[in-house]
Amino acid sequence: MKKTFWASLRFLGISILFFGGVYTLLMTGIGQLFFLHQANGSQITINEQLMGSSLIGQQFEDDKYFSGRSSEISQLSPFSEEQATIVEKRIDEQLIKNPTKSEVPIDLVTASASGVDPHISISAAEFQIERIAENRNINSKAISDIIVENSESDLFSNRQYVNIMDLNRALDELQ
Repeated sequence: MKKTFWASLRFLGISILFFGGVYTLLMTGIGQLFFLHQANGSQITINEQLMGSSLIGQQFEDDKYFSGRSSEISQLSPFSEEQATIVEKRIDEQLIKNPTKSEVPIDLVTASASGVDPHISISAAEFQIERIAENRNINSKAISDIIVENSESDLFSNRQYVNIMDLNRALDELQ
């Protein structure tokens, strides 16, 4: 019994040292050496001012910007009455912000699993074109071109999507 106890204690000490120290330092070093941009949060700086991250979704409330997915995640069932109420409220908010539209893309009214997804579908971006064009006083074709230029495809499903931060930076550069 005593022998097992001391062996277990030694194993615990070695595990804490390795996984709590050596492994952590090794992974941090590899991240900083080979994946510096991603390891530091994919931060975007313009004129030495931090603007945000390309890998972490941010909320853009101003009507002259594309808005992304909600960061308020829920663990409710898709069939839950409470979830349906939340989604209906978000649909109403989107229709108020975009009054010329009648059908809201699903990714603008639901959250991603993590709540920090920086991407939306092409249809969700196109849904917002008229509002942004009106608020920025620019041609909707220019905004549509920005969406096309910044679109990406999913490697496995060929689904098309855009990064909100990239779209909003391109909008700011346009003016």
